[in-house]
Amino acid sequence: MQLSVIIVNYNVKYFLEECLLSVLKAQKGLDIEIIVVDNHSTDGSVEMLKEKFGKDITLIANEDNPGFSKANNQGIRIAKGKYVLLLNPDTIVGEDTFKVCLDFMDSHPEAGGLGVKMLDGKGKFLPESKRALPTPWVSFYKIFGFSALFPKNKRFAKYHLTYLDKNETHEIEILSGAFMWMRKSVLEEVGYLDETFFMYGEDIDLSYRIILGGYKNYYLSDTQIIHYKGESTKKGSLNYVKVFYQAMIIFAKKHFQGSYQTLFIMMIQLAVYLRALGAVGFRVFQKLGFALLEGILFYLSIFYIKEYWEKNIKYIEGGYYPPQFDWVAAPVYTVVFLLFLILAGAYKRPFRIRPLITAMFSAFIAIATVSYIFPKINYSRAIVGLSSVCSLLISITTRGLINLKEKRNFFFTEAVLKRVAIVAERENLEKITGFLHKESDYPVEIAGFVSESGNDEWLNTVECLGKRQQLPEIIRIMDIQEVIFCQKSIENKTMIYWMEKLSALGIEFKTMPPDGDFLIGSQFIQVAASIRKIISPLSQSKILMQKRIFDGIGGFALLILFPFTFWAYRKPVEALKSLFAILTGKNHCVGYIHPSSPSLPPLRPGALSMLHRNALAGSLNPDILDHYYAQNFTWDMDLEILLKGWRYIGTVENPER
Repeated sequence: MQLSVIIVNYNVKYFLEECLLSVLKAQKGLDIEIIVVDNHSTDGSVEMLKEKFGKDITLIANEDNPGFSKANNQGIRIAKGKYVLLLNPDTIVGEDTFKVCLDFMDSHPEAGGLGVKMLDGKGKFLPESKRALPTPWVSFYKIFGFSALFPKNKRFAKYHLTYLDKNETHEIEILSGAFMWMRKSVLEEVGYLDETFFMYGEDIDLSYRIILGGYKNYYLSDTQIIHYKGESTKKGSLNYVKVFYQAMIIFAKKHFQGSYQTLFIMMIQLAVYLRALGAVGFRVFQKLGFALLEGILFYLSIFYIKEYWEKNIKYIEGGYYPPQFDWVAAPVYTVVFLLFLILAGAYKRPFRIRPLITAMFSAFIAIATVSYIFPKINYSRAIVGLSSVCSLLISITTRGLINLKEKRNFFFTEAVLKRVAIVAERENLEKITGFLHKESDYPVEIAGFVSESGNDEWLNTVECLGKRQQLPEIIRIMDIQEVIFCQKSIENKTMIYWMEKLSALGIEFKTMPPDGDFLIGSQFIQVAASIRKIISPLSQSKILMQKRIFDGIGGFALLILFPFTFWAYRKPVEALKSLFAILTGKNHCVGYIHPSSPSLPPLRPGALSMLHRNALAGSLNPDILDHYYAQNFTWDMDLEILLKGWRYIGTVENPER
């Protein structure tokens, strides 16, 4: 047998299905076995494997999660191939990938391991396709940004070997665990994956042991794959940072000695703190950065309006406002403007004009009223009024600029549709368009279709935008934002080629497998409602009890604030009744749109629903939204919906479009 492909899966059922479909295409004409090791997935992966791939694979279904290394070793032990490929489930291989790799390894007997050119879900080259051993100095240059500043320098850019041409084959040191091709005889000699590593670092350790065993590792540019980086393991979290660097410490203790080891470990610990600090800072900026920027602009506008009013109207013949205005009154006005913007939902997307007007008018009334009650702080209602108008204009301008950058339109267009081009054959159009119109949970505008084969008869129709070879021109001329590849119509090899070629245009890509049951993209999965299996946290009594506690806290907080916020409710009297219903346990703060759906875990009626999470939600199928809520329920989601939609409590009205 030529090759044993080993795939370890954990709760990425749809990525795994697409991966296996690509592997089956790539194995044609070759003697290959496929071994899938499932680490106790709870998303129906095992059932899918038995139903769709039972005859094509060898399945090992673990009853717990022993980790990536142990699971791969389970597969390696029963592998019969001359070569072993450890393949991530969130990958797509080309039809020629295995053949190209086999030919290379057969002609290079000194090669112990092989990696290939990897692209992410947006078609961009993944630098971890080729790496060097992370020695202390190599790691130092990476951590402190020298490798990014000097990507072509052999001293500073060794971590990802960026000075080597990605389109040429090179000898390297470290293979990526996403695609790790090795000789079985070499594995028997140097050992399998070190099971001390639960996740991450095991590929570095094994790659290094292959080199220590007297063999070479190569990066092969003659074939390429898609790796939806981060789908099988979410790499943006602090938990990932912690686990990855702990693995690096294990590696250092195993392979380095003395001061070299100490230096490496100190550097890793420093990297953990820097990454954690950076991640926290970035999240705070994401949450508060926009509001802080607007606050600065509000304060500056108040200050200059005061200066103008003071010199040209109030104190023409001399005099000035007391210093307390600048360092007390103006900051308070700024905070009040920001608070009312937040309460009015002015920071949620997509931006709308009405919350801005409501917030600034209410802030003016509030400040003017307090100033009237306490004359000592009543500097000038005219300044407050002008500041409110100026702050309103600032808010409109800042949001308009964001819209201009993100949507290429300054104005507050509410229903933003993604312009989509579909690469498919004519006979596959009905299924894919039906999916987009009936099953998709994001709004799209189908600009047209792109012919894969270049059928002359179809090319002469209005619905066909042109041939696949014309994609770059079609995208630019038609202002396409997303391309969907129907895999029944196009080879994976060709699709991967075009994803890389078009990656510089900044568009998104999605793929639909031959059966047309789901779409996959970078950080994206959309599954047809007809095949969704609801595995919901809301089925657990413990979660429901905690949801009731959340209802009590949320309902009580809104009731306490009601005397100050009643003006913002669409129907204040009905809202008050609804809050009492929440506190008495008759209703939830957040529930389903259609509470009686038999396919969902039962919930009491909700004062709010997924319709209040985003202004575009009303254009989507309510059943899809309810299924999404049940399957992806978190406390963050309930809190987000409550903060964005509290003004609609007591009414069946949806957020304005």
